[in-house]
Amino acid sequence: MKQVGKFKLFNNAEFEIWTEQQRFSRKVDNLQLHHTWIPAYRHFDTNNHFKLCQSMETSHLNRGFNQIGQNITIFPDGLIMVCRPIDTKPAGIKYNNTGAICIENVGDFDTDKDNMTDLQKESILNVLKVFLIKFNLQANDSSIVYHHWFHLGSGKRNNGGPKNTNKTCPGTNFFGGNKVNDFKKNLLPLITKKNDYV
Repeated sequence: MKQVGKFKLFNNAEFEIWTEQQRFSRKVDNLQLHHTWIPAYRHFDTNNHFKLCQSMETSHLNRGFNQIGQNITIFPDGLIMVCRPIDTKPAGIKYNNTGAICIENVGDFDTDKDNMTDLQKESILNVLKVFLIKFNLQANDSSIVYHHWFHLGSGKRNNGGPKNTNKTCPGTNFFGGNKVNDFKKNLLPLITKKNDYV
C-alpha cells in the first residue's frame, strides 16, 4: 500500500486485507459503478495514480463538492485507490448517495472509446466481491447500480434514458453495455461466477 495524504493505493490482495480489517459504521446497501470519462486512458501514464485523483478532487472542489466525490477509483493497471473515506457518503448519483459506495473506473467506456484492460476488469470484480462480502449484500441490480439508470435532474431511477436526461456513465460499452439487461447478461454472471456465495 502506498499513501499520499488521504489517498491510499492498493493492489487487489492489499485492498481485500485492508477492507477486512476495517470497521465501518455507515450502513451500505449499494455499490455505484461509474467511469471517469475524463481522465481517460490517454491521461494515465502508469505512474500518475495520485496526480489523477488529486486533479479530480480539484475539479470536484471547483464544482462545489467538499472533497473528491468517489470513495474508490480503479485504474487501467488494476490498482485501487481509496479516495473518500468509506464511512463518508459519496457524491456520485444525485439524491442516491445515502447507503452508497461510489466506484469510479478510470477511462471512457462509451462505444469506440477506451477498451477496458483485463487488469481493470479483474479489479472491478474483486472490489465488488470484497464489498458484497463486507456489507453482506447479494449481487443484483439493486445492490450494484449504474449511474445511467438514474435521471440527472430528479435522481429517480428510470433504468436509462437519452443523453440529455441520463448520463451514459459507466459507458455504453461498459462490460457490454449500460442498460439493466446488459448488467444482468454480462457483468452479473461474472460476479456470481467469481463469488460462489451469491
